[in-house]
Amino acid sequence: MAKRTICIQSPSKITVKQSQLLVSSSSADFSIPLDDVWVVILETHQAQVSTSALSEIVNAGIGVMICGDNHMPNGLLLPLGAHSRHAAIVEDQLSISKPLAKRLWRRIVIAKIRNQAAVLEQLDIPCVDVKSRASRVLSGDTTNQESAAASAYFKLLITEGSRRDGPYEAPLDYGYAVLRAGIAREAVSGGWLVSRGIHHHNNLNAFNLVDDLIEPFRPVVDLLVISSGIKAPLEPQDKALLARVFEVKVYMSQKSVSIQHAIHLVLCGLRDAVLASDDSLLVLPEIHPLEFASYE
Repeated sequence: MAKRTICIQSPSKITVKQSQLLVSSSSADFSIPLDDVWVVILETHQAQVSTSALSEIVNAGIGVMICGDNHMPNGLLLPLGAHSRHAAIVEDQLSISKPLAKRLWRRIVIAKIRNQAAVLEQLDIPCVDVKSRASRVLSGDTTNQESAAASAYFKLLITEGSRRDGPYEAPLDYGYAVLRAGIAREAVSGGWLVSRGIHHHNNLNAFNLVDDLIEPFRPVVDLLVISSGIKAPLEPQDKALLARVFEVKVYMSQKSVSIQHAIHLVLCGLRDAVLASDDSLLVLPEIHPLEFASYE
């Protein structure tokens, strides 16, 4: 069952009582069990929440994302609850050999390119050039097929402006940021050392591992944005839809699951791959026709 992402966009008071998240505003009040919440997005700067409430929220394993003056995500509060196997997971992660890391990155890049091609196919856009690049990816992606495929992909996908200069820049960035928060939430609560990446190794980036694992999921945001016609300037309903990205379904080993569950399965597969030194155990998501998982 998919958990909810709660997006707070209007002046509100947020409290926790009897394991329920309570949100009160001038227009409406609602409550939801903490167990049913995945991530809380505080978009408004007029949300009142105590440190006690924040502590209870993260103790429940919920990530809290904060937005800046431009209403784009700029901060993340993550649960640090001691995972029972935290030390073992970190030890295993630090033991990843360079050859294994390169093979794992190859699988991630191939999955990303295939998903980009699948997005184009679902939008009835010819994708031969993008799709063919998946077969050219070498260990460690030494020929940089990821970048070449992305360049070709966005030229086909975005016909108004470009990825970095056009009406789709803001919605894509917002969707990626929400997705990144969810992956970070799952990885940190599971005991992974998120600053230690498989491919990304920026000393100034606290989420290198997250930025590795997000890659095959990015095309889902692209499909959601383009299919829904979301463009800048972002309206509240646009952000609310993008916040539901964790409910979008993908295939994992030919089974249809929510992205939220897929993230968990990817991290489980990564651990198995590391323990066995076998990159084939890392199962990655495949694009599913756009559909949302049910809460029921």
